[in-house]
Amino acid sequence: MRNQTATQLLFEMSKPGRGTIVFPESDVPSVTSIPAIDARYLALELLPLPEIAEPDVVRHFVNLSTLNMSVDSHFYPLGSCTMKYNPKRHERWARLPQAATSHPYQPEDQIQGLLSILFEMQGMLAEISGLPGISLHPAAGAQGEFTALLTAAAYFKDRGEKRTRVLFPISAHGTNPASAALAGFECVQLAGGRNGFVDLDELKTQLDERTAVFMVTNPNTLGLFERDIAKVADMLHSVGGLVYIDGANMNAILGKTR
Repeated sequence: MRNQTATQLLFEMSKPGRGTIVFPESDVPSVTSIPAIDARYLALELLPLPEIAEPDVVRHFVNLSTLNMSVDSHFYPLGSCTMKYNPKRHERWARLPQAATSHPYQPEDQIQGLLSILFEMQGMLAEISGLPGISLHPAAGAQGEFTALLTAAAYFKDRGEKRTRVLFPISAHGTNPASAALAGFECVQLAGGRNGFVDLDELKTQLDERTAVFMVTNPNTLGLFERDIAKVADMLHSVGGLVYIDGANMNAILGKTR
């Protein structure tokens, strides 16, 4: 990590006529005669974007990346997101054309290899987590939260229980309340203890027949492992509620618990 505190802006580096890339002539027929976009949203003048050579753009952003802690140069736990070391080799595999250029509507017989990888990964995740089933539908962490909450809502509906509240400590991921609200639940934030852990006494006062889910990030955003997580789970289960464990914490518990 460098100690440099300032760097030139791209606009300061700009030189007229110094382009980065020249796009080929388009073979798609022009649609200028068709008002495809409302005139209110069209720019009447060219934007004053910086004109910089591609190597300078790359150097600029690489330089910016060295001004802060980076997963490329340091172990970066970040509390609630237990970032692990990701070799650059993995990036190359992820960019293989067979995976990177596949399309959701592509015929199944053309992507059997990719489907096989996904199917096998489901089994691996089920094995290491101890869960009976795995869904690869969510494309990101917050969408995973939302999917889990919709699953919880369906679970309680099937049981004929009207549970409306989702609890989460202030040390949990900030996306928790957004996901809960989008899923139609009432959000209840717990202040937590002064030591950074979930306050069991505070939690107890919020548990009743309305409680649906307790969302916990463990290790939490403060980087602390919730030492009373087993008690927390027992408390939720005693009132018929569920516990959501944030997926960002998989690396912290991998191989230690299922």
